[in-house]
Amino acid sequence: MVSASDNHTSFGMDNYGYENSNGNSKRLGRSVSVNADVTSFQRYRTPTSSTISRWRKTRDDPENIFEEELPSDDFEYMECGPSPPADHTPNIYESFEEFSTSADLTVQICHDTIKTNLLEHLKLSSGRHQLLDDIENKKIQPDNLKDHFQGASKAEINIAFLWSAFMKRHDLLDGLIKLGGQLHYFEPSQGLSAIHLASFSGCTQGTNYLISKGSDVNALFKCYSPLHCAAFGDSPDTAMILLNNGAKVQMRTNSPHNCHESVLHCAVRANAIACVKLFTQEGADVAQVEPSGISPIHLSADLGHPHCLRILLEPKTFNINSRSKDKEQTPLHLAAESGYAECIEILLDHGADANIRNQRAQSPLHLAARAQAYDCVELLLRKGNANPKTGDCDKRTPLHCAVGKAARSYDIIECLINYGADINAKDQYGYSPLHIAALNELSQCVEVLLFHGADVTAKSKFGMTALGIITRKTPASLAMVTQKLDSAITLHHHPESSNREVELRLDFRGILQYCHPREISFLNTFVDEGQKEILLHPLCSAFLYLKWEKIRKYYIARMLFCFIFVLSLSLYVLTALAHNCYNHGKNMNDTQPQNVIELCEKKSMMGHMLRNNPFVIEMQWFVLVGITCCEILRKVYGIAGYPSVKQYLSHPENIIEWTVIASVFVISFIYTGRTYTWQNHVGAFAVLFGWTNLMLMIGQLPIFGSYVAMYTRVQGEFAKLLLAYSCLLIGFTISFCVMFPDSSTFANPFIGLITVLVMMTGELSLDLLVDDDPEDPPFLLEISAQVTYILFLLFVTVILMNLLVGIAVHDIQGLQKTAGLSKLVRQTKLISYMELALFNGYLPQYLLNLLHWTALVSPKAYRVVLNVKPLNPREKRLPKDILKAAHEIAKQRKNYGHTISSQVGMTYSKKLMNNNLDVNSEILDCTLPLLHSKIEKSTEQIEHLNKEVRQLKTVIETNQKLLEQLMSTLLHNSKNSKC
Repeated sequence: MVSASDNHTSFGMDNYGYENSNGNSKRLGRSVSVNADVTSFQRYRTPTSSTISRWRKTRDDPENIFEEELPSDDFEYMECGPSPPADHTPNIYESFEEFSTSADLTVQICHDTIKTNLLEHLKLSSGRHQLLDDIENKKIQPDNLKDHFQGASKAEINIAFLWSAFMKRHDLLDGLIKLGGQLHYFEPSQGLSAIHLASFSGCTQGTNYLISKGSDVNALFKCYSPLHCAAFGDSPDTAMILLNNGAKVQMRTNSPHNCHESVLHCAVRANAIACVKLFTQEGADVAQVEPSGISPIHLSADLGHPHCLRILLEPKTFNINSRSKDKEQTPLHLAAESGYAECIEILLDHGADANIRNQRAQSPLHLAARAQAYDCVELLLRKGNANPKTGDCDKRTPLHCAVGKAARSYDIIECLINYGADINAKDQYGYSPLHIAALNELSQCVEVLLFHGADVTAKSKFGMTALGIITRKTPASLAMVTQKLDSAITLHHHPESSNREVELRLDFRGILQYCHPREISFLNTFVDEGQKEILLHPLCSAFLYLKWEKIRKYYIARMLFCFIFVLSLSLYVLTALAHNCYNHGKNMNDTQPQNVIELCEKKSMMGHMLRNNPFVIEMQWFVLVGITCCEILRKVYGIAGYPSVKQYLSHPENIIEWTVIASVFVISFIYTGRTYTWQNHVGAFAVLFGWTNLMLMIGQLPIFGSYVAMYTRVQGEFAKLLLAYSCLLIGFTISFCVMFPDSSTFANPFIGLITVLVMMTGELSLDLLVDDDPEDPPFLLEISAQVTYILFLLFVTVILMNLLVGIAVHDIQGLQKTAGLSKLVRQTKLISYMELALFNGYLPQYLLNLLHWTALVSPKAYRVVLNVKPLNPREKRLPKDILKAAHEIAKQRKNYGHTISSQVGMTYSKKLMNNNLDVNSEILDCTLPLLHSKIEKSTEQIEHLNKEVRQLKTVIETNQKLLEQLMSTLLHNSKNSKC
């Protein structure tokens, strides 16, 4: 037996893609759901059930229908190390609780429930089911009542008495009482007596008879009174009889399932409109609440009963914004959570507040958006003036809640945005709606948000950008970014131009919208996330060109300052250290060898000046210290522009510059009044590092960047190759040291290794093979030396050096192919570093304002449009190649139409990215055979899919027949059990 009071738990996916097993299904009205025992159906399973399973797996993604399924038990996983860690994200949906108003929203008393309970009670009492069937089929009449119940047990008579009241057989009630039926007998499950059942069935004659015999109209044997039963059965006539005979309209139930509800609660629960109207007219309190704080109005809103709600709100004595005790839910919250638009409209008409908050600070708009109820969302916004920017206790807005897998999620998102929702609002974890959509792989939601201008550079508190998540989980959605950039380039004719010259309008709002004052952060995010190809778009290239034109003066000034610093360091090292001039001028040259102080001993103007005026060297050092202090301030100021010290130290130029700065104080004479030999070595390396850093700075300039990139690329490849062949070089070094022990170039292995590296470049000396003592030649050693020398010539000088040259040429050719993109990437990173240094917020406001006007393309973030004339040869504001590419995109968009809705925009952008169509006859000629083969392949796939569909139809028809057989078997078994 299945009890109607059992909770039916439904397992499903909520609108965020997470499983939810807490919600109870709502069984409304007067019906009851019965859990059938279908274990016997397993014997009817057919071999073609695999087709159904395959269809279920592939109906969400039809492309997977052609993929072969992996076997489940015939393979083992490889051990290749751990998989990458998952995104460092908490369960950001765990606080979205299910707000159910009571433990059970089902109707506890209905026709099927009562019938099932009576039959079960008869079965436990060992009674005969035939008696109840005969009463129901009217085979038993008052005149043959004694004959049918001859020999019947007392339990059978009492149950038949209840059954007669339930089946409206009021004509049998008197006879059954005479046979021994008890007036106050009730079934044990819910405590329903004859007057309860007669009231439920609407049997007025039976109710009057039972009252006349002394039945208590307020009897509460277990759970419900007769008036509750009349409400559940929607029987206003019997309810009126009970009220006229003293029934209490404010009486509560005594059931643990529905929390001591009033009669009006029960009428609302059963959607008994007539009884609700009757009870309100008879004085039932519409504001009466159960212990959890749920009034009949709350309940009708939660169950979606608009007719009951209208009746209950007619007296206008109820506070429409009253809250429940446990969750602080108003009726509007409950209607919005369940998606009942009609109830929401009624509540709003009666003055419900659309911005009121519940226990979790959620407004009804939050719950409606989460329920994916578009009509409710639109109604709350339009009629209720709900605030779409309201954040709950986790700072999530209705737009966060609207992101889901339902079909209307995209409409809800657009509706909220149209009413002013903040598309980039962040919750307590720093997640925007775009983060949530990408995390849950909701590509269409991602595209809708991108179409409406969501910020892809937004970062969570864990440092994850929305673009990074999109790149990993919904990469196809990046086509919307390309489509947005394309739509920002338009062609038009200037209205004031006399010759109607074509103008190209470049709208940079998509790039600058969320990037003030660090205007390059949008493009820099794409570079950091591996999507650097976006820089090739004409709009991005044009912006980079304009941005470099504005900011390059600061970089050139920095280079000049570094040049002065390195030049000052070099002069000091050359004068004070290299030739020991400072010690000689102070008469402290006795410790230095004569060749070191040769410059200062010469009778030259420079030597005489340095020898007689040592303060010149001192002034050099003090000037160097002043410049170095300025450099220190610049470096310290630049540290604040980096997110972390680790990222600051990850740039080699920072380490090099700090090393050079530290060496300035190490090589000074100020501590002891003289210089030392070891300071010469420190100064030499400091000068080398300083000029190397200056070379790297020059290499960051777009005009010289490719050359320095070639050098660094070849340098890296050479280092790897040299490391790979280091054993061979060491072997030749030791061999030469053994064979030429008298040679000064191979006097020890260290000098020998340097000599071998020099010989690699082709500086070969045949003097090693010439014997100095021809009278006693060591014949064998001479032959070994010659053989080894020839092997070195072939394997190292010829093969290895040619290999290095070939690698260098290959790398240079590769860099030339990607020179344009590499230049843009370097330019982006350079501008990003410059903006980090310029706009870190520690400068005075007047200096920041000056920097804004001199370093920003759009100083106040409102000058975002540039008009250029692409066909005018005198147009110099943008390079010709950028103008040409932008003009081509604008012409294509004008040909195909650029007034695109969000869905059409998605389709257009995907086609543009995947196919990269170009109106060109040559390309069409090349692509026609490929398109033809794709069409043939698609045709085969469609035929295969049709075959699968036919098989599926066959399986469905077979299963329908089996279900019919199963139902007939169940009916036959139920009849046999009744007999």
